[in-house]
Parts: sequence; structure tokens; C-alpha cells
Amino acid sequence: MLQFLAPEDIDIMTMRKFAQLSLAFVGAVAITACANDGTMDSTTGATGTTGTAGTSIDIDRDFINDQLEDGDAEVRLGRLADERATNADVKAFGRMMVEEHTMAGTELKRIAGQHNVPPEADDQDDVEDDFERLSKIEEADFDRAYLDLMVEEHEEAVNELEGKANDNDEHADVKAWASQTLPKVRQHLERARQLREGLADGNNM
Repeated sequence: MLQFLAPEDIDIMTMRKFAQLSLAFVGAVAITACANDGTMDSTTGATGTTGTAGTSIDIDRDFINDQLEDGDAEVRLGRLADERATNADVKAFGRMMVEEHTMAGTELKRIAGQHNVPPEADDQDDVEDDFERLSKIEEADFDRAYLDLMVEEHEEAVNELEGKANDNDEHADVKAWASQTLPKVRQHLERARQLREGLADGNNM
């Protein structure tokens, strides 16, 4: 038996369907918004590079500033060696320290600027002590004292750079800089050892 709906009944049913569709649309929009928020939170980092599964690695600001400070010290002491060393090879070593540590420092400063790493106030007490001590040493003893310090400083530098170069969890730019700088610093260490041995044997290198 057919049933005929009154006009007011049709209006009520239409309003109910419209309300149901509106609620479904609002729910879909809310779910999409939550999904987007979650994706952004998992992939966005303030500093560093995005790694596997959307993780972000913070750049090591302390390492950068320490390396810049150490490099500046090598440049300053290298200039002193070029002025005061009596052995021609030690003078040449000092000039090499100035040139190659300046180049490495320039690249590291570029990385620091790219990642908004501000320079920190230098703690120059140790550098000043070394510079003052070497400045007061008689020329006959300067070469050996300078090379002793270079061996010690470069042994520490090699250990620090090896740690960064082999750390897979390190920031990509810092890791790359450490990997590129490490061979040069190893050469510096080996050369300083050779020169020191040559002085001990009384030979010119």
C-alpha cells in the first residue's frame, strides 16, 4: 500500500540529511588537519638537517667554536714561528700552519654562518699563555719548544676530528668538514714529529 508524505514531512527529512552530511564533512576536515599537523611536527627542525624518518640533528655549536678558536691559535703561533724560528724548515712549517688553518677556518665560518651559529667569546687564556711563553724563549730553544707544542696540539686535534668524522649521528656539514680537515691535520702532526726528531738528531729537515 503506497504512503504519501505530507510536504512538512519531506522538509523535515531533507533537513535531517543535510545536517548529517554537514557533520560528516566537518569530521573529515578535522581528521585531515590533525594528520597534516602530525606530519609537520615530525619533519620540521629549527636547526640541523633532516635525517631518516624525519628526525633532525642539531649542529654542534661548541665543537664549531672550539675548532675556530684552536685554528686561530695555530695561525697566530704559526706567524710567531715564521718570525722567530732559526731553522728554515720550522719557519716553513709555521707558514703552512697560517695558510692551511686559515683555509679550514674560513670554511668552518661559512658553515657556522649558514646555520646561524654565533661566534662565542673566545677563551684565550691558554693561547695567550703559550704565545707569551714562546715569545720569551731564546731563539736557540724556540724551535724545539714550538714543535713540542705543535705535536701536543695536533694530537688532540686528530682525536677530536676523528670522533666527528666517524660519528654517523653528527650533523652532515660538521661531519663533512671534519672528514675533509682530518687528513691535513694528520699531515701537520707527522711533519711536526719529523722536524722535532730532526732537531734532536742535530739534522736539518
